[in-house]
Amino acid sequence: MQQLEQILTFVLDHKELLATLIVTLLTIIKLTAWGRAKAAALDAVIGVIERLGAKEIKTGVAGQEPKLGAAAQDALHQAVAKVDPKKKAAGP
Repeated sequence: MQQLEQILTFVLDHKELLATLIVTLLTIIKLTAWGRAKAAALDAVIGVIERLGAKEIKTGVAGQEPKLGAAAQDALHQAVAKVDPKKKAAGP
């Protein structure tokens, strides 16, 4: 019974902290799901481009690649490596 009172007191004394923790966890979960969805969409688009052999699109993407951030370049390399077995993804 005393432990329950201590837990209840802790929750009531730190409700802002606990609310912040819950909001942070929910945000991380949503961002992770969003990132996975973006990666799946990128894989799908690159798969179609590779199957069609669309050289103009490949050339355009290659031209834009240096303008991308490091994380975006890594995601692009990983997606290309998934759909094109001849290309290997760079190491971590």
